[in-house]
Amino acid sequence: MKLDAKKLITALSVVAFVLILGGVAVFAFVVPNASSSFYTACEVIVATCMVAMGGGLLFFVYLSRDRDSNFFLYDRKLGRNVSADELTFDRINSRMSYFMSAIVALPQDELWQTNIFAKEEHFGADGVYKPLAAYKMLYDLAEVDTPEGWRLFLGANPDLLDALTEAIYGNGDEDMARKLRAAYDNAANMDDFDWVRDFIMGNAKHLRNRMTFYVRKNLEWFY
Repeated sequence: MKLDAKKLITALSVVAFVLILGGVAVFAFVVPNASSSFYTACEVIVATCMVAMGGGLLFFVYLSRDRDSNFFLYDRKLGRNVSADELTFDRINSRMSYFMSAIVALPQDELWQTNIFAKEEHFGADGVYKPLAAYKMLYDLAEVDTPEGWRLFLGANPDLLDALTEAIYGNGDEDMARKLRAAYDNAANMDDFDWVRDFIMGNAKHLRNRMTFYVRKNLEWFY
């Protein structure tokens, strides 16, 4: 469900509760003090209509509840979205592994030789998946931690490094983007990866936190 629809559902819920509470208030305080049986009947009708309308709106809200699958919240076994409280880094990382394998669909060595970010259609509206893909690529290097992996980074397609660091910079992570760019530009050869390895390994927790915060902040965009 998109953001505007969720706002509408929230507004309808508020209106429903106001109607129900208003109807109950009429029953409790106005009807007993009616000056005649005619007014009593009218007030009962008004109160009943208010409660009925509120109840109808709540039923509509129930039928309109979040049924759209969210990329990070949907649980295939349960057949529904889980609570946002269950959104952990492990879940996000697992889903991004699926994203990289199913959407980008390139083996690790080719992944760093191709500017995957040039295919805008792969990354959602306004490139919402781009920062996550960039962080995921770096985190995977840290998780595996092999010389071959660090050489992939240093031998990466220049356009890919431009797009990757741009995605990270655009997410407000300017310092990391600059240091990654410097490590790539200043390496003397493919085996000169000690600095970039130490930097990325030392920031593995930062990468995890950035991915988790980004998804939680932008959760509405992953439906």
